[in-house]
Amino acid sequence: MKLSDLNNEQSKAVKATKGPVLVFAGAGSGKTRVLTYKVWYLIKNKIYLPNEILALTFTNKAASEMKERINASVSCDGVTVGTFHSVGARILRKHIQHLDERYSNSFTIYDESDQKSILKEIIEELDLSDYKEFHPNILKSRIDNFKNSSMSVKDVQSQTNGFENEKITEIYDLYLEKLINNNAVDFNDLILLPIVLFKKNKKILSSYQNLWKYILVDEFQDTNSSQFEFISCLGSGHKNITVVGDDDQSIYGWRGANIDNILTNFKKVFPKATEIKLEKNYRSTQRILDGAWSVVSNNTNRAEKKLVATKGKGDKISLISASNDEQEALAIADSIKKDIKVNKSTFQDFAILYRTNAQSRMIEQILMREGIPYNIVGGTKFYDRKEIKNVIAYLTLICNPNDDIALKRIINFPVRGLGEKSIKLFQELAKEKKISLFNSLQFTSELKLRNKQCETINNFYNAINGFHELLEKLDSKELFRVVLEEFSIEYYYKNNPLEQDRYNNIQELKSSIDHFAQNSDSGLKEFLQEISLYTDLDDWNNKQNSVTLMTVHAAKGLEFPTVFITGLEQGLFPLIRIDDTADQLEEERRLFYVALTRAMEKAYLLNAHQRRRFGAQNISSFVQSDFLNEIDARTLKINKYKSVYTKRIISSANGKSVKVSRTVTEFDDFSVGDMVQHNLFGIGTIIVLSGSGENQKVGIEFKDGLRKKLIVKYANLKRID
Repeated sequence: MKLSDLNNEQSKAVKATKGPVLVFAGAGSGKTRVLTYKVWYLIKNKIYLPNEILALTFTNKAASEMKERINASVSCDGVTVGTFHSVGARILRKHIQHLDERYSNSFTIYDESDQKSILKEIIEELDLSDYKEFHPNILKSRIDNFKNSSMSVKDVQSQTNGFENEKITEIYDLYLEKLINNNAVDFNDLILLPIVLFKKNKKILSSYQNLWKYILVDEFQDTNSSQFEFISCLGSGHKNITVVGDDDQSIYGWRGANIDNILTNFKKVFPKATEIKLEKNYRSTQRILDGAWSVVSNNTNRAEKKLVATKGKGDKISLISASNDEQEALAIADSIKKDIKVNKSTFQDFAILYRTNAQSRMIEQILMREGIPYNIVGGTKFYDRKEIKNVIAYLTLICNPNDDIALKRIINFPVRGLGEKSIKLFQELAKEKKISLFNSLQFTSELKLRNKQCETINNFYNAINGFHELLEKLDSKELFRVVLEEFSIEYYYKNNPLEQDRYNNIQELKSSIDHFAQNSDSGLKEFLQEISLYTDLDDWNNKQNSVTLMTVHAAKGLEFPTVFITGLEQGLFPLIRIDDTADQLEEERRLFYVALTRAMEKAYLLNAHQRRRFGAQNISSFVQSDFLNEIDARTLKINKYKSVYTKRIISSANGKSVKVSRTVTEFDDFSVGDMVQHNLFGIGTIIVLSGSGENQKVGIEFKDGLRKKLIVKYANLKRID
């Protein structure tokens, strides 16, 4: 690394080492480069020691990449590089008992399904199952919002009136209490609880302010209220803090991200902040940048900036309007195959982006049919699979016997002859004795159970306790293998012919633990924490030669030579409803900006006049996305898509059936609303369009109200422009 590698503004940001610095870094302008160079610069020039530097990111992948880049030039051993949540977890592991003595440093980090399990319990306890507004999904969302806004039970209570809100307050209170009793925290607690800790114990806050004398924050535009408060607490000591972000890429408002953190709030907390703008783009062509800017510049709540490409003007952005979603997918497949043939591209050069996951079905169907390999980001995560969660629950319970959620998941897996009635007896006993569910298992003699059941429970209880005592004596690899053997988990899957995929997944988990043990001196607790903080993108890589399919949200931070943006129809992208606010529309614009700026060389914008929804063809009136009306027309090239494919048909010759291949042209030049001319009926307007290929049919209303349904193949229609 050397400063001469940087442009003037990047160099200025790197060399600003005293006081607060706010860097507005446009898409592809090298923000990660600035952060890594700055850490290198601080260490190389001995401005700060490695262990005095904290770098915060939003994904484990980003943290790993940053470490790798720095280590290539200077040792960053001692630098704390991690996600907000991993750093929060580190603080809590050390100090959580200062918040409540019932906590221990072996606490469990609950995922989404664990949270919902607790909420289901609470709903049943409060007899609220018949109320739709108290569904676990709704309650989880509300509690997440409370925590992202740093709201306590008292804060929620002060804002509430009426039955529903009173119950919400009660549920929130019970939820927090159950977490403590289970020695567990949820994902949001990893940020919120350190803040509570800092406010409660100024000595602990001061120790971290003195430890981390320089703080760097990536993707600052994505911070929510609690993350901003977390940063403010740590940074308000020495005030040596650099935050980097792009307000035009703030796309997580729906989960609490506050764009005002980068636009106004940072300067309120750090009024002497130096402001620097990075506007030189190293990723995309100028036409792609101009197209993206022409849309996002319609937002009022943004910092003015316009990116300049270093790669030249480039090709125009292709706009394809297909007759239906099948044709939209075919247009993508044909474009990929053509580009590979003409430009010698590879499948990994392409990404297909959509606003909602539901859009992937038709795309997948066509890609499979056309023999195009693909990889979906955002499916079921490895650690969310049933068999993996079962094994992890065993490991969790061994680390944290107070975790009732983990216990209930595995108490009858593999089958131990314990039904719901038996488990409820132990739950009632635990409640009566005010102990954890696990500890109630030692009192089998007090319950009316069969001798065989008592023996089974006692063996299970003793085994878990025995492994708990071995935690510090065995490494994670050894302990994992003994657990699999002791509880016959591996045997259960291995000897069931229908469970081979699950067995293979457990072998993959075994490899994951082996890798962790080889590369870390930490134990099982640390392994469980690491996997609890995984995201979809941590497992994603584009080294495999396949097309990438993902939502626009998942694509943030990535880049591809060619990008397809699908579903550009009003109501889909932007995904706007009648009651949505102007702020939500602005976020949709930013989302489009993010999507388009993932493209390095080529971009395709696509929509469909008809789209299957819930298994049926939606033939409602088509309205193209407002973004296509806002985009600079000079950046666009309008393509009329006409697919050609080879169809296998059965023909009969001399009484024998033979397979024949012939080329079929898709009759997809027509759209609802087109004016057409028919040799017999004259001029009319297409009011209905159905089917595709040789089977495509149109419903046309001619003059004098005459309506006809015609097969396009035989109708010889001419469009009137």
